Amino acid sequence: MKKISYVLIIRIAAIILMLAALVAACFGSNQAIMSVCMPIEFQGEYSLDNGETWHTLSENSDIPAKYGSVILKGGFGSGFPEGFHFNFYLDHISMDVFLNGEQILLDSRTEIGLNCANCRKEWLHWITPEISENDVLEIRLTNFHWFGNGSAYNEFLDNIYVGFEDNFSTFMLKSGQRDRIIGITLMAAGIMLLAVSLFFGLMNIDGGITTGNLGAFALFFGGYIALDTVDLSLWSWFNAFNTYALQICIMLAATCAAACIAESIHSAARKTARAAVIASGAVNGVLALLSIFKVMVIYDTLFFWFTAHIVIYLVLLSCCIYECICKKVTDRLAIVSDFLLIIAAAADIVCYFAGTPNAGICSKCVFLGLFLIHLVRIIRVIPMNYKAAREAEQLRTELTDRRIATMISQIQPHFIYNTLGSICQLCLEQPEKAAELTRDFSHYLRGNFSELENSKPILLSKELEHVKHYVNIEQVRFPDITVDIDVRSDDFFLPALSVQPLVENAIKHGLMGLESGGTVTVSSYETDTEYCVKVSDNGVGFDTTSQPDGKQHIGINNIRERLSAMCGGRLTIDSTPGNGTTAVIYIPKEESK
Repeated sequence: MKKISYVLIIRIAAIILMLAALVAACFGSNQAIMSVCMPIEFQGEYSLDNGETWHTLSENSDIPAKYGSVILKGGFGSGFPEGFHFNFYLDHISMDVFLNGEQILLDSRTEIGLNCANCRKEWLHWITPEISENDVLEIRLTNFHWFGNGSAYNEFLDNIYVGFEDNFSTFMLKSGQRDRIIGITLMAAGIMLLAVSLFFGLMNIDGGITTGNLGAFALFFGGYIALDTVDLSLWSWFNAFNTYALQICIMLAATCAAACIAESIHSAARKTARAAVIASGAVNGVLALLSIFKVMVIYDTLFFWFTAHIVIYLVLLSCCIYECICKKVTDRLAIVSDFLLIIAAAADIVCYFAGTPNAGICSKCVFLGLFLIHLVRIIRVIPMNYKAAREAEQLRTELTDRRIATMISQIQPHFIYNTLGSICQLCLEQPEKAAELTRDFSHYLRGNFSELENSKPILLSKELEHVKHYVNIEQVRFPDITVDIDVRSDDFFLPALSVQPLVENAIKHGLMGLESGGTVTVSSYETDTEYCVKVSDNGVGFDTTSQPDGKQHIGINNIRERLSAMCGGRLTIDSTPGNGTTAVIYIPKEESK
């Protein structure tokens, strides 16, 4: 076995020592430090009054950004060679750097001020000149806003990193990845809900508006979550667009949340709630226009927007309280949603003025919770809405059949023959009267035939016109009959051919049994909750415990069913033999507009 040469051992040891020195040099070099992103702390003092008074910087220092500029004086604990890489976070502020009194970094915004193009959150990458340990470094931060970024200076001090720009971008993009995923997921859910809303509209399924409001809310709220990240400027280089998009997303998300609340209200307060939603949209539009026309940058509209929406949410809260207490409505989700939105908005305003860096976390948590609650609610009602839509389609078919039956029952051959006979007789004796009767008969037929195409209720005033045409025809044959019409309220809807058949029954079955004439009275009026139409006569009357003749029975049932299906109404008939008959139609006010 050969002996190991001492020279070889010495050579191996020397190589190992050289490698160790090389590794140590690499780890201690600027390049090694720059290849890894690390936070670094600024040490020294600060002044809020342009250098007249100085305060020591510490971990507990709270520097409010809403009072203008701040000067930071000190350093980073050691000197740095030329070409050292720093990364600073600027939340709508500008940054100027001085070395031993000489300016070495100038932010153009300090001189030209803030405008729509440079109002942004951004990461500033700075490559330093050579800085020794004894040099005095001054950083002047200027805030152009008085509301919205009160914690900007604290955020600046908490977000100073060293590292190459590419490595830093890769490092920071991971910090916003979670929020981007949540935001994109919400946006995708919003698009799907909007598609479901469109499907509901095409299929005439209830709930389309509510689903659409929630879909729009999810879309804009998701955009707000995805854009409100500390790494936004590292993956989206359109700085002005970033600011506008972020603000518009939160504005529209709040309006859509208000719309979701308003659609949950079904009492008389619903009009007020919808007016509040319209006011929210109007506030957004006005503030956006002020920004577009450069009256103020959109970021400076935050205070006015927050204030206006607290008032709007208070109005919605009042509507919800009215809904839940005065009208005894059991659905209290709307009032809970609105109350949480008010609390979230107020909490965010307090945090802004206090300079606490909460990044709108209160609104984000409340918005996310409300989205999940309303989403679960919609998922639960979709099957019921689909079933209701199928039943409604079947009901529409039945109503169409009943309208046809009504039209046919109202135009009996003997009535046509008698009317044509009267026209013929009048043509010989009273041509002008014949022309009037022909016009009435034409309008009467047109009104009956139009019912075949009309699937919606009509105004009472239009129905009374049809009644008058029928009465004019009958009075030619029976001049002793009197029909009085007393209209005190006619601005409401009811099914077509619902009053005229009652007048016809009164004449045929009530007055025809009298030896001479008789009177039919048609009156309309309203109560606190209902609109009413009363048809009464002083005819022979009948026993309500016995069944009327077949055609009359079918006609009355037809009117009742159409009243109930089309406007939630009802029909009552009261009669006494020898004392006439009274029929009253009742239409709920909530269903008649």
